[in-house]
Amino acid sequence: MLQRVGGAFGASVVSALMVPAVVLSAAVVAFGSPAVAKEPNPSASASGAANPNLGPAISGTEMCTISDPQVTEVSGLVATADGYAVINDSNSDRSREKIFFLDEQCRLIRSVGYPSSAFDPEDLAVAKDGTLWVADVGDNTTLTGGSGNRRSSIALWSLAPGANTPVIHRLAYPDGRARDAEALLIDGEGRPIIITKDPIGEVYTLTQPLPANNANPAPLTRAGSFKPQATGTPNPYGIVGTAVVTGAAMSPDGTRAVVRTMSDAYEFDVIDGDVIAAITTGTPRITPLPSEPQGEAIAFTRDGAYYLTASDQPKASSILRYTPHQPPAPPSATPVVQAETPKAANRSFLDSLSLQDITRIVMGIGLLGVLMIVIGVVAVIRSRRRRRALLAAVEPEPIEDAPTPLPAMAAAMASASVSAAGTSSTDGGATQTGPGGNSSKEAGTPPPAKGSKKARTSSSTSSASLDDDTASTES
Repeated sequence: MLQRVGGAFGASVVSALMVPAVVLSAAVVAFGSPAVAKEPNPSASASGAANPNLGPAISGTEMCTISDPQVTEVSGLVATADGYAVINDSNSDRSREKIFFLDEQCRLIRSVGYPSSAFDPEDLAVAKDGTLWVADVGDNTTLTGGSGNRRSSIALWSLAPGANTPVIHRLAYPDGRARDAEALLIDGEGRPIIITKDPIGEVYTLTQPLPANNANPAPLTRAGSFKPQATGTPNPYGIVGTAVVTGAAMSPDGTRAVVRTMSDAYEFDVIDGDVIAAITTGTPRITPLPSEPQGEAIAFTRDGAYYLTASDQPKASSILRYTPHQPPAPPSATPVVQAETPKAANRSFLDSLSLQDITRIVMGIGLLGVLMIVIGVVAVIRSRRRRRALLAAVEPEPIEDAPTPLPAMAAAMASASVSAAGTSSTDGGATQTGPGGNSSKEAGTPPPAKGSKKARTSSSTSSASLDDDTASTES
């Protein structure tokens, strides 16, 4: 209700301490006067330009208006096969707190009451099997309109398809402290996930089987936190409205989860069914839900294509439809191949080469030439080394002196000398006789050459023969 949620100042004290500029806004909201609450600075919404995951602030499309006086202060919503199911919260008359079924024009079809008093129903979820789950988890402080008697436990109510009586499931926070919460998710395994209304919402789940009609509450386990962003989306409560969690929902196929504040919807991709990891560590796509009177309820349409929202107010409330924001696709890393023009197709290979291509070809040829030269030099050096090694391994043979003249050759030479001397004497040439009565050849005859021992012997023999011939001539 307006007074209760308008006192959200107490739940957002941490946010106000971190951002002093919102103290005035939060104080005004605490006194229940949202009409004069300070609107966020319009320039703050420009942060969306720097954050592609934040969509533009576009008002929702009205689907229908809930005008039945029984259905006021709507805090939870799901889409059904023939319309909608909604719940209302914390009525002073507990008998008026029910589960309401509406048609597509928001006309009341039927309602289902609780077997015992529901304390403060705040959200509505639907499981894969069609079971409706009511999150009776609200617990306002005195600052937020509560009585001051905080509850020691919370509860979920389940209503199976076709059933007429909800079943209660009692739960408690692990430290026994009371908390105010307004958001419920049911994962693919049927486990409940509760997000508190604090500026940094605490996330709790159940790690054991969910008991039914139990007197002793089953203990919840803290699993992380959800952190809203300062989006600057217009809403009646300024920055306080952007900081408090008021609803949640799962897509029909279970692959997406959405958590809402009074100003925005945060959608996460659910990988391998791990809803908690998605909402505590994932990167959200943010769809602004601008200027809703007191936005609390959110749901997916049956096909998962849109969000449905509703406001908690003590009068007629409209169900609005939004298109989830999809960030622009990142630029593709694949290079774009341009079609070859006819002119380029008819060009020769050389004409199609650029200066860079020619430079690369020349450099390649040069490098190849250098490589061939290096290979050749290495081959020559290795060949020479191999040849030297072979020569060093073989011992060289000694070289003999030139052969001496054969005896026959010496005799022939002596005979030739005698014949020459006889011819000269017959022709009457003068013969000179040297000292000692020895005649000699003509002056032009060369002396016997100095040779080896054999040559000197032959020369002596020739001289003796010549002396004999001379002697016989004189006689």
